[in-house]
Amino acid sequence: MKRVHKIAVLTFSLTAGLAGTAYGQGDFYIRAQYANGTFSGFHEILTRPKDGYHKAHYCDRPFWVTSNTVIWTEEQVAAGQTLILEENMGSSRKTVCADSTSFATLEDIGLKKKEVERIRRKNAPLDMKSSRIRTISEAFKQFK
Repeated sequence: MKRVHKIAVLTFSLTAGLAGTAYGQGDFYIRAQYANGTFSGFHEILTRPKDGYHKAHYCDRPFWVTSNTVIWTEEQVAAGQTLILEENMGSSRKTVCADSTSFATLEDIGLKKKEVERIRRKNAPLDMKSSRIRTISEAFKQFK
């Protein structure tokens, strides 16, 4: 009987230990913030592959992200925002990486050159010089 009890306790301990390890991992987010430290936005990234996601490295650590997340990070950096990769575990947050210069770019995630060009074109800012609204605005400036 003691032997059965010891096996049961050992089995329970191992199962609880393994479950604790898997359960202990939190969710990962790239968070953007303004120069003064206030929150601007975030994107969740994954630690495991998923359809539609691409493998990317952030501070030499592999993650899976969408091309939308990567273009978003590029835009945030270009706008002067600070990016932080953090792990959220319940109510606590831990910074994993604060070096946005080591964040993946569209060229880093294995997309073909034409796909990168298409995504960049799609996300390019509008050319305000040729826009109708700009033309109308210029025409009415003299009436102010």
